[in-house]
Amino acid sequence: LLDIDRFKAINDGFGHTSGDELLCAFGQRLGRCLREGDTVARLGGDEFIVLLPGIGHADHAARVAQSILDALQLPITLNGHEVFITTSIGIALHPQDQDSETLIKHADTAMYKAKEDGGNGYCFYTGEMVSAGLRRLSLECDLRKAIERNELALHYQPQADIGSGRTIGIEALLRWQHPERGLIPPDEFIPLAEETGLIVPIGQWVLYTACAQNKAWQNSGLPALRVAVNISSRQFRQGNFLDMVHTVLEDTQLDSRYLELELTESILMQDTAATVRILNELSALGVQIAVDDLFLD
Repeated sequence: LLDIDRFKAINDGFGHTSGDELLCAFGQRLGRCLREGDTVARLGGDEFIVLLPGIGHADHAARVAQSILDALQLPITLNGHEVFITTSIGIALHPQDQDSETLIKHADTAMYKAKEDGGNGYCFYTGEMVSAGLRRLSLECDLRKAIERNELALHYQPQADIGSGRTIGIEALLRWQHPERGLIPPDEFIPLAEETGLIVPIGQWVLYTACAQNKAWQNSGLPALRVAVNISSRQFRQGNFLDMVHTVLEDTQLDSRYLELELTESILMQDTAATVRILNELSALGVQIAVDDLFLD
């Protein structure tokens, strides 16, 4: 089972007609990698299936997968532009997977594992993938309840001026203390939150909690410091993002100059006109912006 990596970017950039042309060209490339008697078909969207009867050994399937990856090294021309594409390939074997439905399901599972590993590669199905998939589904279910169960917490890391050693700010770091699994690493649940859209309500909770805590520290007589909060691309692109920031500052009574929003470079690269508008409005509001290690006032 094959899936074209980042196919949506082709549709968005060149239009659906060019996307259809790409699907045809991709199918033709697949066909040239196969033997007489093999089958290639499009399942739907940008997913294709390849049937290899009588291959004899798993290594043979791996060689076909690699030949497909190699065939995509050459660009495809769309609207006069050269486009390079990659694919994620999942492989399942008969008779280990006894019936056709199971064979396709397992190949699909392996394909998504290949995509999770970065794409442009292939992956054989293993039984461990089922337990990993079930764990992921269970984790998603628990994450949806984490806020209402007060399982999320913020840890605060000081930011210091290298020259003087003086503390000039604090960074809010999200942590999840699961009641049964213990402390779950951010690199395990943050991507899941991004993928499912849960990052939006979680991100709003983080922003409110960090601002409220900073204001509480100031009210207790501690020096006024800037609190830095990481913002995801999905949050930033929400239509109500600016209103949400304004509302949080209003509700917590935190002066906007004591809030810093940390953005990644990838956020700034997307839809630059809209990004500039949002950044200008945040600047007018008095909020400070950090991009990686670059500070923008």
